[in-house]
Amino acid sequence: MKRVLAQNAVRLMLGGVTAGLFTIVEIPNPMAPPVAQSSLVSEARAATDVSISISTFYDELSAHGDWVSYRGATVFVPVDVADDWRPYTIGHWVYTEQHGWLWVSDEPFGWATYHYGRWGYADDIGWYWVPGTRWAPAWVSWRREREHVIWAPLPPRRDPDLISIEVTVDTTPDFYWVVVPTREFLADDISVVVIRDEPEFVRIVEAAEPAGEVTIQNEVVINKVIDVDVIEKETNQQVTVVEVSETETPEQAGKVENNTVTVFEAEVKADPEAKPAELKDIEEVKQVQAARKSKPTEGAATTEQAPDEEVKPEETAEPEKPTTEEQPAAEQEQAEPEQAAKPEKPKA
Repeated sequence: MKRVLAQNAVRLMLGGVTAGLFTIVEIPNPMAPPVAQSSLVSEARAATDVSISISTFYDELSAHGDWVSYRGATVFVPVDVADDWRPYTIGHWVYTEQHGWLWVSDEPFGWATYHYGRWGYADDIGWYWVPGTRWAPAWVSWRREREHVIWAPLPPRRDPDLISIEVTVDTTPDFYWVVVPTREFLADDISVVVIRDEPEFVRIVEAAEPAGEVTIQNEVVINKVIDVDVIEKETNQQVTVVEVSETETPEQAGKVENNTVTVFEAEVKADPEAKPAELKDIEEVKQVQAARKSKPTEGAATTEQAPDEEVKPEETAEPEKPTTEEQPAAEQEQAEPEQAAKPEKPKA
């Protein structure tokens, strides 16, 4: 049977706007059996223009946290998390050809909170998630130190339409960063290899430098900042390139089987009238946070970034026109590459 080498007229829908038509040319892997290749083609064909309302986040995540009105925004605060919990720590990284490094969460709310929207922190309510409508393999910025890989969730910005996809950040608070030894970057559970010792953490963050810029290609976020060759050399392991399989069911997202990761990346329609079925009393959430034994801002040099303290999208700089096939991201929040992801150094 002849192998299909091209899939035509694949429609990419982002933010309700048709990005255009393009052709995917699949190069057969000589090491893979014919059945596997056929399966991959079928999965690629299975991609549909699935769309949901932003109210889906309100409904599906209510069992795993509290929705509260905080400084003019409706935000999600996870419950039953440890005092030292932070985003992008309960799970692991996998590498995909389409998107680069993709965060696979082991948390029930991870299908939404690590691929749409952004995380922020405030001392009075703790870590909170602001919903967004654009999917990405991970909304993080990256830094490198000689023996460590460092990433941080992108702080939220005021975005009434929730449709921007810019991925470079302004100043990131130092306590946002997650630090792991490079040799442990491929760990199945990142939470057990995170550097938590405060003096060591501060030293590494002070010495770290931006690792590079996340890019947009065909209006899709490409997260290939961390070089695969470096990871293979430091970990003494071969990085497995996993395939991406789309699902229409959020509960199925995040599963990795047979070198295939399942993702939910439907178009999310912003609905200004949508709201959670129940909003938690903000004072109750504050009481829970006040009872925590430790807070990441203790002794930190910078403070929290709340939704209404962010620069509005229309105030961001206009992106430069792309000069290469991969252009710097310029739509969920972008400055020039050399300005990206530079945290303020902690004060002594």
